Amino acid sequence: MKCKCATCPTHACYTKGVNCTGVPHTEVKAAYTEEELKLMQAAAYVEGTFYSNICRLQETAEFAKAMGYKKLGMAFCIGLNAEARYIAKYFEQQGFEFYSVCCKNCSFPKKELCLKEVKPDLVHVAMCYPNLQASFLADQGVELFISCGLCVGHDAIFNMNCPGPVTNLVVKDRLLGHNPLAAIYSRYWKRKLGIMEEGEV
Repeated sequence: MKCKCATCPTHACYTKGVNCTGVPHTEVKAAYTEEELKLMQAAAYVEGTFYSNICRLQETAEFAKAMGYKKLGMAFCIGLNAEARYIAKYFEQQGFEFYSVCCKNCSFPKKELCLKEVKPDLVHVAMCYPNLQASFLADQGVELFISCGLCVGHDAIFNMNCPGPVTNLVVKDRLLGHNPLAAIYSRYWKRKLGIMEEGEV
């Protein structure tokens, strides 16, 4: 497997059933654990039932229902605290036991670990604590962990420390209103990033 699918000109795996990996279908099927297969079935149910009719927030709730989850937990960036309130309200209205932990949960100073500060002139700059976000949520018996606007890198640490499945509800992009694909949809940004296609105006 070359792992160059982004530049494939045909994507015949999707349209014509072409298997370019060399991995037999029996091996593909056997690669999934019983829990992973259950997750795949729930994901397929949500996609097949609500395709293009509900938003990501609703899809997350429907997925959790399909899995039979009762307790959901969200790790969010303090910069999205207002949004987090609405998200919590929605999941609670959907009948879930909902827990949330902001990134600054321990208020541990960045200076203690020699971390670069955005505003070093402030008296106190708290660092983010993604591993403890995962730990605190796990302590509540959370069944589905939700990542909401964590910084690049912090999200990786959060995911690594969660003892259960993680889904991303919000991906942080401070510049583009938390919509990273805006850089791909805008020709101005594509030019700025140096990824304009030949002949593209």
